[in-house]
Amino acid sequence: MPNAAQYFQLARTEERAGNECAALLLYLSSFCDSFNSSTRDYPYGAVAKIRSLQNRLSLSNLQLMELVHSYGPLTDAECQELLCYSIHGCLSGINTTLSGCAYGY
Repeated sequence: MPNAAQYFQLARTEERAGNECAALLLYLSSFCDSFNSSTRDYPYGAVAKIRSLQNRLSLSNLQLMELVHSYGPLTDAECQELLCYSIHGCLSGINTTLSGCAYGY
């Protein structure tokens, strides 16, 4: 099981237990790992969960972006861009960001 799937599963467990802050951080890890891994799977579910928790926790977009950390080949800024484009449904922005990454996509 890829790390992104494991993070997502842990996030769901935390969310069900009422630990929304922990769940958000794990969903963000799942999101970033989806792009950091070579699976090329787009994290639709993670984006939906992130947005839902962002609204429930009353976080601004800036506050949300400050929580994004990549821990992989992508930089934090690249993952933040990907999340921003994902939230707005901008596939061309996602593709442009990924095409500019050092490891290529």
